[in-house]
Amino acid sequence: MEPVVVVTLIGAGLAVVVIAFYLIAIARALRRVSSELNLVLSSVARLPARVAPAEGVLDSINTDLAETQDALEGLLAKKR
Repeated sequence: MEPVVVVTLIGAGLAVVVIAFYLIAIARALRRVSSELNLVLSSVARLPARVAPAEGVLDSINTDLAETQDALEGLLAKKR
């Protein structure tokens, strides 16, 4: 074989090896991201059950705030 052919084959082989390593690195990164996303999704799926008890408390707070707002508006109206 001529030296040019050998150098070309070695260069092509190195290019294939480098591309293979990059693809393997990308696959590992995607697996890691996928596992992280699964963890996040499982955590988000549990949120409604954890937040549901707070709904009654928030309704109570909103009622109290509405009463406070009405009282303050009444005071402001009397002051004018």
